[in-house]
Amino acid sequence: MAAAMKMRMMMMGEGVGVGGGDPKDGGGAKGTPTALEEEMERMVQRMEGIRVSPQALPRALYLRGRALLVTPLGSPRAEAILGRALKLEPGLSGAWTLLGETLWGRGDLDGARACFRGALQHGEDAEARRLLSMALRQSDGAAALRESLRHAEAAVRCQPCDGRNWYVLGNAYVSLFFAGGQRPEVARRALGAYGQAEKVDPTAASNPDLHLNRATLLQFEENYGAALDGYARAAALAPDWTEPRMRRARLLDYLSRICAAVGGASKARGRRRRALSPSLLGALGDTVTPMAALWDGDNAGRALLGRVLGCVLPEGGVPIAVGLSDGTGAVVLSVYNAAPGWGLAVGDAVAVGQPHVRRHHIQHQGKTFSFVGVRIPSPLALMVNGRRPPGSAVAAPRLSCSCAPESPSLER
Repeated sequence: MAAAMKMRMMMMGEGVGVGGGDPKDGGGAKGTPTALEEEMERMVQRMEGIRVSPQALPRALYLRGRALLVTPLGSPRAEAILGRALKLEPGLSGAWTLLGETLWGRGDLDGARACFRGALQHGEDAEARRLLSMALRQSDGAAALRESLRHAEAAVRCQPCDGRNWYVLGNAYVSLFFAGGQRPEVARRALGAYGQAEKVDPTAASNPDLHLNRATLLQFEENYGAALDGYARAAALAPDWTEPRMRRARLLDYLSRICAAVGGASKARGRRRRALSPSLLGALGDTVTPMAALWDGDNAGRALLGRVLGCVLPEGGVPIAVGLSDGTGAVVLSVYNAAPGWGLAVGDAVAVGQPHVRRHHIQHQGKTFSFVGVRIPSPLALMVNGRRPPGSAVAAPRLSCSCAPESPSLER
């Protein structure tokens, strides 16, 4: 079964918003202003009627632009007003940041990044750091991700008690984790940043996106119980948001199919099966150990060898779960970084050297899933029918981030 190697780490709405307005709330027919838009217009007209000194004019323009951004329809006017404010006072960092958000909202990421950098030229600004970190992660390349991480770290140093800064730092680590070799220490730092966000800022605990993003990473780390709890928490905090419920349902289905795949091993034990010769270990050089005798954790100097019972492919294709049995027991191999054209067939002989065994027992809202798992970082760690898979069996993960400019400015 082929595994389409596409890692979706959806940082829902990661990007930027230009105010509290959301098109879902907005609403009259085309050309008919909503009550919020009408109130915004009245407020702006009152602000325009106030006489201010030349020294106070840049600040007044900035506040007028901010008022216009209450609804998306005010963005074009706000952009012009904020640009005027900055011509009069280039050091008005709040105007730089707001203009950057406005440009991002209409898809001008280069302009947005330039504005956030413009704010930082006039002094330290945690919000500009945070937004620049987010905007850089919409770019390609490892250099942009490293710079994104640096700005997220700087935002935390600037305002360590703001949970948004820790949350954005967590997202920066997650991006680096998937794009930079999936190093365990980077995943630990991401989880630590999410935890710190909740610790220093109670409002962060009510951010459904934090719970969704953390649950996604926990699922990749095969901490399935915590991932299910995270999806459920995100769904409870945002009842109208379908993504957490969908991911939870998919994970439950994936676990159910895994248990069904290995559950048939006991029924097959009495049937005639093809012999598993030690020659099928190929170049591994370890000693074959019956699956029932494998230790929890590392099994140095040992190898498992079994035949494929079946494969389970989750939504998104990561990882391929391979049910494997040797007649004494069954394990589930979670194979990561597999190319779309690679797969295993029922009956294939598969060997793994020095397997790290993890016994999963997941209980979630009345459902229980139990199986023995072995994580496989790449198809090249396997011997299939006595041979290594070809190099074409491997594909690096791709990280997909979504951007919803209409969302509130807290990174989602």
